[in-house]
Amino acid sequence: MLDEFKYWRLCAWAGPLFMAVFIGFWGLMGFNLPPFSAALPAEDIGHYFRENANTVRLGMVIAMTFAVLYMVWGLAIAKVVERVEGESNILSTLALWGAGLTVVPILVSCSGWLAGAYRPEALSDPVLQLLYDWSWLLIDLGYSVTTLQMLALGVAFLSDKREHPLIPRWLAWYGIWVGVSFAAECLMPFFKSGPFERAGLLNFWIEFSVWFVWCPTLTFYILAAIKRLEAEKLERHAAGRPPAGVVLPQAAE
Repeated sequence: MLDEFKYWRLCAWAGPLFMAVFIGFWGLMGFNLPPFSAALPAEDIGHYFRENANTVRLGMVIAMTFAVLYMVWGLAIAKVVERVEGESNILSTLALWGAGLTVVPILVSCSGWLAGAYRPEALSDPVLQLLYDWSWLLIDLGYSVTTLQMLALGVAFLSDKREHPLIPRWLAWYGIWVGVSFAAECLMPFFKSGPFERAGLLNFWIEFSVWFVWCPTLTFYILAAIKRLEAEKLERHAAGRPPAGVVLPQAAE
């Protein structure tokens, strides 16, 4: 009867695994934590690809292979949101689509870095710089799909009528704030230095840091929420009560 929660829990753990792979292979092996400044000359970008081709190839291949885990993590969260929403599934559907579409800019931008590392000796420095710039523009400016997920989750968790909500209200507001703050990425294409450039204080260090905090924190509370929902279902089953929101037909008199 409770196998569903086993799979929910398994999907929820995909989030920390995604984060570990993303930081280790995309970030560290891909030399993206932090990125090169947009003011760096094309010659330096070309040298980076040629000197680290195999490291970047391995980092991007692993990052692309595990990128789908973000959607799997999003599914676990969406299942919890379904229990908050009741019969409506608008917010859980929006959150799941947001998580699934977040995988797209990750995959496509990783393919740009991988293309630069595939045969860097045959490409000119400006072309390698173009691939590096294009990849960063895509992964940053594709923020709206992740913002969609975060806003849907925030609104859903704030509408939880339980005396003790499944997800704390402060975390719901934090997710909304992080999602909205991503709009600052729209300024990135207009700057090559300062806080708004891709390696700047705001558009990299702050924006990525607050998202890196949101993901594992939400995973912690989602796992706790799954445990509560499982206990509630066991209690209802033992008492012979229907799930919350379900009305049994009246017996004929």
